[in-house]
Amino acid sequence: MDVYTYEKSYLERLKEAEAVLLWENAAIPASQVRLEWISYIELYIEPTGWQAMWKIPRVICEDLKLRYPTIVFGYVDQVISDELKAVFVVTAVQDQDVHLPESNEVSLIDLWPTRQQENAALNVETTAECIDRLRFFYAHVWMPWDKDNDDDRDWVQMHLEARIQLACDLRKNRLSRPLALHMRTLLMEARYIQQRLEYLELDLSDAEDEESDDEAVELNDNGADPPRKQPKTGGSPKANNLNKSLLPVTDLMCLHLRLAIIRSEFEILENPEMRRAYSEMQSNVLKRHLLQRNRNSIGPLMQQVERKPMCHLVTVPKELQTQIELLTMAKKLVPAQQQVQLGNSLQDVLSISQTNDDILLSPGEHTIKFLEHLNDNGSIKGLIAAEAIIASNPELAKLPVVCSSDEDSTLMVINGDYTLSNLVLDCRHVRRGILLRFGTLTIRSCRILGDGSSSTQEAIVCMPQAKLKLENCVVENFAVGISLRSETSADLSKMTIRKCKTGLELLDQTSKLILRDNNCIFDTCKLGILADGIALPNSTEKTIALKHFSELQRYNEENWLGNCMFINCLRNVRVYNQSEQLLAKRTHQNLLLEDMDGENKENIN
Repeated sequence: MDVYTYEKSYLERLKEAEAVLLWENAAIPASQVRLEWISYIELYIEPTGWQAMWKIPRVICEDLKLRYPTIVFGYVDQVISDELKAVFVVTAVQDQDVHLPESNEVSLIDLWPTRQQENAALNVETTAECIDRLRFFYAHVWMPWDKDNDDDRDWVQMHLEARIQLACDLRKNRLSRPLALHMRTLLMEARYIQQRLEYLELDLSDAEDEESDDEAVELNDNGADPPRKQPKTGGSPKANNLNKSLLPVTDLMCLHLRLAIIRSEFEILENPEMRRAYSEMQSNVLKRHLLQRNRNSIGPLMQQVERKPMCHLVTVPKELQTQIELLTMAKKLVPAQQQVQLGNSLQDVLSISQTNDDILLSPGEHTIKFLEHLNDNGSIKGLIAAEAIIASNPELAKLPVVCSSDEDSTLMVINGDYTLSNLVLDCRHVRRGILLRFGTLTIRSCRILGDGSSSTQEAIVCMPQAKLKLENCVVENFAVGISLRSETSADLSKMTIRKCKTGLELLDQTSKLILRDNNCIFDTCKLGILADGIALPNSTEKTIALKHFSELQRYNEENWLGNCMFINCLRNVRVYNQSEQLLAKRTHQNLLLEDMDGENKENIN
């Protein structure tokens, strides 16, 4: 089944948004913007009966412990125009383990109308284009804090042109890379917080309503049963709850505070003049770093920048004897003729490192945030024995640990050849550990840690054309250990994937996998290996379960090689039948890539 998708230039899309808001040529305050969109969808969206795919938002997947993205099929029973939502009835799910209420109240922008409709009389193409325009506006033009703007100001005059220019600049790479990456990161975090806030506030509202009903029952204990309030479809009755969250009110306050901080920074960068000033400041900081490192050199800056590969040594504060021991260990790893630079922190070193530079890390915690300058053919290595990293009960305080200094969406984004070795990658506070966009990533003797509770957290995601080599590593406590998209390859040796909901995802038959020497272990995973979209001749089953990797190989003997062991896995291998897929292959891949586009943080290149 296929859905309507549109490939338009940013300028075309933004002009469409302008047409909705500027057709009266009148001043429009922030509160009026939503009303204009409500009027627009009332005119162009079919009120009921059309079929669509619902891409369940990440916040709901997290609370319901579902994989992300989870996409289900159904039809719209009613469009709720004044809330930009619809009552969506689920009729089919891809995964039989997904259990959802039949009827749910969902945002229109999360719906993707299908090209095939049971009722051919419906004008679904116009409906799909209207939703696409709405989705684009709320993804690229409208900001989460705009609803709080003063109504005595014209929102369109103040913001629309600047947002249009910003969206075009980001799309066409007109901004400096550090600035573009920083702004994309802020936007992604802000929109996730907005979704989380809406979800939690609805939950609190429903909880108050339930409490009021309970009080009414107590007051009428001696009389007839009181009339019970009927919950909204897809609301929060106890047996039918899509909005149940375990987060306390204090977390709600923290989210509001973080959103306010993002707003104050973004509103400065929204101004083109301030963006130029920010870029110049970042450029001057880099120049100062380079000049300090080359203060004894003679010649222009460009000659100073072009130098031989260097090794950077980063240590945390320790006793003198400990530092001497680390220097002794580093001496064994660095060629005698190679220059060595002592760095203050990993973050500082990443901001000035260049092609082919190596970085050595001492034991201790090394925090990073907003990466842009990890370079091609370089490496990061911990000054510790490999055995200490992969030990069954490691002492993290005594190991080189790389973690995020903030709740970034991804710890590392890689777009070139790179090597990581003898490290602990602490991903417990990010949604994804490593996003491998392109090139070959080699990981040796590393431990990659997840939080063990999220249903959406991924350790390593490989995008098309990327190559992954893992040797003597441990990946544990993730929703997904390794995810291989189309035309990717992974070479695994002496690997342990432990306590993951899904150890390894093969999302396309063009992905290549080598499990060497029968020493790759899937330990205590709910599902060891998931293979999606596989042709199963003479089978009408949506999924089949297999016990051994060798059984899976029969479906792709050319690309899937080697063998592995499964220990205490609830299911070893699960195969999804290609003929029973809800979505067409290309459409499914496009929806998967949509989430990655916002994270175009090419910090290794």
